[in-house]
Amino acid sequence: MASTSLTFRCPDEVLEAIDNLGKERYPGATNTTHGYDRSKTLIDIMRAGLAALSDGSVVLPSPAEVRQQPSDVRQELLDSLEQRIVEIIKPLRAELKAELKAELLGESAA
Repeated sequence: MASTSLTFRCPDEVLEAIDNLGKERYPGATNTTHGYDRSKTLIDIMRAGLAALSDGSVVLPSPAEVRQQPSDVRQELLDSLEQRIVEIIKPLRAELKAELKAELLGESAA
């Protein structure tokens, strides 16, 4: 059996259900923190779930649609950033243009 670790967040009610099932299935394993082997219980649950999904006796609901794709969010941020840069640079550009014009006119008048 593989020994790769899997870490994920689990809602309290699901964790409680796993704990209750583990206590029922493995009542003799009192030498562990939870009174049973939580990993073993979770593996049993996952195997049963995968078997049910594979044979079609259980069907997962389709995932909720995502409002925005990550690329859309990135593009919005880039557009917003570009707009902000233009807002900052525009007055500087006009000021530099006026200075350059004054400098050129001053030199040609001399």
